[in-house]
Amino acid sequence: MRFSAGLKSLKDALSAILPQSAGEAALRFGPEAGFAIINATRAPEGANVGDRVGLALEDLLIGAGSSLLGSGLGRLGGKAIYDKKRAQLGEDVYQQKLAQAMTAGDILAAPLPMFAPYPIATGVYERAMEGQSKREQEELLAQEEQRLMQEALVSSLLTGGGALLS
Repeated sequence: MRFSAGLKSLKDALSAILPQSAGEAALRFGPEAGFAIINATRAPEGANVGDRVGLALEDLLIGAGSSLLGSGLGRLGGKAIYDKKRAQLGEDVYQQKLAQAMTAGDILAAPLPMFAPYPIATGVYERAMEGQSKREQEELLAQEEQRLMQEALVSSLLTGGGALLS
């Protein structure tokens, strides 16, 4: 009985944070998909198609996962803040406040991919570094670190801009 109630709660929570239309999905996950494609094209020289697809999928899953986690936590925070005032605010304003809290959570979660483990990327870059000098290896790692920081910044900006459109 508890399991089915838990599944219903999970379904309700997911339906509240998942995009409701193709436009919302494009706005929400477009940056992650774009970064995944860019990441695959910027793979080290010698990376095969399988490596590139793996890099793209890993990047997409981590980016989308951090976005969903941020939205979910933002919604939980919004409910904690605004549930007591729901009757005062009215249903429309209450839902708007929850949406804003979700957006805030999504923006705050944007840097999370910088701290996530990337086992596929690690393997691809380690294979690319075999036979390279120490200096070349350090340059390759610095480029990857810079890419992750730029991706987090642009994702934050796009998420914030998307919130203005919704």
